[in-house]
Amino acid sequence: MTMMTRLSMLLLICICLTVFPTSVLAASFELTPTAKNNFDKIVSSTTSAKATTLNTRYSNVLELQQQSIDWDKKIKDLHYTNEETVIVLKKQIQRIDEDKINKLQTQVTQTKERYKTLFSAYEALNLQKAAAKKLTNKELYKLLQSQSETMEIAVQLARADIRNKTDQLTSAKMVTASTKKTLRGKLDEITPLKVQIKAAKSSASSYQKKFTAETSTLKKSIKDGSVDPTLSSLGLLVTHIQRVIEYKQNVWTIEQKIAAITQKVKVQIPS
Repeated sequence: MTMMTRLSMLLLICICLTVFPTSVLAASFELTPTAKNNFDKIVSSTTSAKATTLNTRYSNVLELQQQSIDWDKKIKDLHYTNEETVIVLKKQIQRIDEDKINKLQTQVTQTKERYKTLFSAYEALNLQKAAAKKLTNKELYKLLQSQSETMEIAVQLARADIRNKTDQLTSAKMVTASTKKTLRGKLDEITPLKVQIKAAKSSASSYQKKFTAETSTLKKSIKDGSVDPTLSSLGLLVTHIQRVIEYKQNVWTIEQKIAAITQKVKVQIPS
């Protein structure tokens, strides 16, 4: 197994564990055979209307729990996709115009190297000219002056060539830096959405804890054979699990917003 594969697996495990807190991913509640038998006795001992409500609410609890589990999977899959996409996009943004910049940098380096001999010869000629002037050797100075003036044209052209290629490199770097900044700024829009997800997950966790706590109350009511407390407890369970689902749906909606942001960034990355 390669290092990249290990890292990918580790990332997936971390994401699976962090999409929702452990309390939200708690095991589903369902009455044990004994408790279900006692529940059925309560149903058969009460009025038709209450019996119907008891069975309906218990069925609702089981159905809503399955919906909650289904939302967990949908959210986990989309969250993982979003996280992977962001990682890829950040790498792509970092490499924007990489080949172009490298090519221009190479041209600057090669151009400077190509003119090294010319610049060295021009510098040496000027040193000789200065020495001839000090020696008051007019004939030699005039000869060197003439050669210097002729070479100066080539030197000026060489410097212009270097300056032109350097300006191209600088301009390209500025454009690329601006593009990267813009795209990274768009990805930064994900940060506040993650804060919203954290808040929604916290609320879902809070209601899941209430749900879990209420199951103990329900079991006691069923064991006592109490109709109204059992009916009330089931009603609370339905309410709590509905709120859990609502907050999970909020998380899903926010994850979709993140997916939309990544898609916009993706199509704006230069090919």
